[in-house]
Amino acid sequence: MHMHIRLTAEDLTKIRFESSPLWEAAASIRALQRQPAIHRPWIEATTSALAASTEPHKSRHLDILTTLVRPRGYMADALTPTPSRQGTFADSLADVAAVDHEVWRESLAYLRGHEPTPRILATLDLLERDLPAGLEMIVEALAWYWEIALEPWWPRLRSLQLEDIDWRLAQISRNGMAEVLKSLHPSVVPTPDGLDIVRGCDATGHPDPGAGLILVPNAFIWPETLVLNVAPFVPTLTYAPRGVGRLWESAPSCPDAPLAKLLGRTRAQILAQLDVPMTTTQLACALDLAPATVNTHLKVMSEGGLAESLRTGREVFYRRADVGESLLARR
Repeated sequence: MHMHIRLTAEDLTKIRFESSPLWEAAASIRALQRQPAIHRPWIEATTSALAASTEPHKSRHLDILTTLVRPRGYMADALTPTPSRQGTFADSLADVAAVDHEVWRESLAYLRGHEPTPRILATLDLLERDLPAGLEMIVEALAWYWEIALEPWWPRLRSLQLEDIDWRLAQISRNGMAEVLKSLHPSVVPTPDGLDIVRGCDATGHPDPGAGLILVPNAFIWPETLVLNVAPFVPTLTYAPRGVGRLWESAPSCPDAPLAKLLGRTRAQILAQLDVPMTTTQLACALDLAPATVNTHLKVMSEGGLAESLRTGREVFYRRADVGESLLARR
C-alpha cells in the first residue's frame, strides 16, 4: 500500500528540514518496544533507568505512551503535531496540549478500532473519559519519559540530526531537491506530483496543498519512516540520518603516539570525540576541560583543517574535517 503526499510548485518552495525532540521521543518509544539491535546500548540503559524511577505514576505513564505509540503500525497523529522551528521539548509539549480536541478524539478512536488489548482499551477509556484531564496526563507522561530516556542523550542525537541536515542542504546546492528526496529512504519515491511512500496503512483527511513539507531526521525510526499527512498538520516525513549506525559507539580512544605526539594529547582527544558534531560546551563536559581551553584548541584545529564549524541558530557545532578523519583513521 502507498501513501501519497501531493506536492505542488508552491509546496516545493516551502520544503524545510527540522530537528524535532518530540518526534525523536515518539519514535524512541517504539524502538524501546521493538528493541532493534542498532539501539541496544540506549535500550539497555533506558530500560534500567525507567525501572529505577521513583515516579508514583510510572506505570500509568508507560501505559499511556505505549498505547499512543504501538510497536508497529499506527501512531497517534495528535501526539506528533507539526514540528516547531528550532523548537525545544517544552515547546513541543505545548504544541501537543494545543492540538484540537477533535483531532485527539480521532486519533484515540483510530487506536480503539485496531486490535486493542484490554490494557490499551482501559487506557483509552481513561484518556477519553475526560479529555482535558487526559491531555494533562499525556503531557506529564511525555515530560517524565523525556527527562529519563532522551534528555541525557539529546545533545548527541541532535548533533547527528544537524550533521545530516547540513549534508543534505549541501546536496541541494549541488544536485537539487529532487536528488535529496530520492535519497531519503528506499520506500520514498518521488513522482511527478509529489511523493509515494510505501507503508502498511494510509491516512484520510489529507491536508490541502500549499503548506509545504517538513523533513525530519530521526535516529530511532530506523529502518523505517514516520509520516504525518493529515489535516490540520503540515505534511511531515522522517527518515534515518546518515551515520545512525555509529550513534552509540564510544568515541575512539586517544592514542599516546603517534597522533598525540603530532597534535598534542588534548587536541588528539578533541579530534577523537568529534565522531558527531559537538559544541564547545559539550566537548568541555566530555573531556573535563574548561570551555575556553577547548575553544582555543578548536580555533587552531579549524585553521589547520582538522575540524570545521557548523552554525545552527545561535549554536556553533564542530566536526572532524576530511584531514582530521584521515589522521584518525591512520592511527
